[in-house]
Amino acid sequence: MKRLNKTRHVRGGMYWPKWYKTASEYTKIGLQAWDIRLILKELKSRLVFSHLRLKHAELVLSSKQEKAELRFQKRILDEHIKQINKLLEENERLERDNFKKECGESFIFS
Repeated sequence: MKRLNKTRHVRGGMYWPKWYKTASEYTKIGLQAWDIRLILKELKSRLVFSHLRLKHAELVLSSKQEKAELRFQKRILDEHIKQINKLLEENERLERDNFKKECGESFIFS
């Protein structure tokens, strides 16, 4: 694990400080999990906005075929949102376990 994190360059929206290279493995995992959470929440908010746009378009259109296509697209978006929620839960579990390993039990993640 140490060898992998030593050369790993994380891609995401977070700025990595200079002390990142010398930080402990738990700190690195915590920062990476935080970055993943930010990326997933941003993606989820975009999908929710697209879902609302599809709902509005479905109300405005009169063609049955177009409405059926929009409903199909909404179902696909719903499935993606469910997957993102599942990934967010797994990421939260990772953050909780990582914190417990690094600092022990805490009232924060109870």
